[in-house]
Amino acid sequence: MEGDKKRIGTEEVTFYYSRERRLNSAPDPVVKLNSGMFGQRSGFFRSLVATKSLAFLFLAILMLSATAIVMSILLNQEDNRQLLGNSFTVEAFRFQGSTYIAIKKHAQSQDAYTGALDIAVSPVIQEKVSENMPIHIQKLVIGVSKDEEYRFSIPFEAEKLVVLLQCKSDFIRFIAPVK
Repeated sequence: MEGDKKRIGTEEVTFYYSRERRLNSAPDPVVKLNSGMFGQRSGFFRSLVATKSLAFLFLAILMLSATAIVMSILLNQEDNRQLLGNSFTVEAFRFQGSTYIAIKKHAQSQDAYTGALDIAVSPVIQEKVSENMPIHIQKLVIGVSKDEEYRFSIPFEAEKLVVLLQCKSDFIRFIAPVK
């Protein structure tokens, strides 16, 4: 084993340690650490998929997130309809033995219609229309607020309701299941 000879002061000293020789026989992580490559960041995505188990976990999280987004879109589809610059949503529900209608209004612009709103509510009947079919009429006033909600009870019960909203001469029709 031959070493490097160097003169220190008046003496000649032999060094048997060689860094290059040590790095030639060193494992890969030691060579990377010595070259400075270990200090580099691998990135956020690479750290998420660095091993097979992390990659499968990341894939499972992506699939669950996509499923949650699709389900929220499909299950919470609100039936929005436009009428004179306002967007309306109608919901019917039962509370303590009475049936209620909730109408939500969202103004699309500053010049959206404000004023009288006529509402007619009737049960959905599959048979022929009879003369004694119950119809409930309600009159409301749409205010200037961007978002408003109106609630009122109706004097009859049904599984589905037909709700007609009329402003001026324009109207929209909803079929709302009672929840």
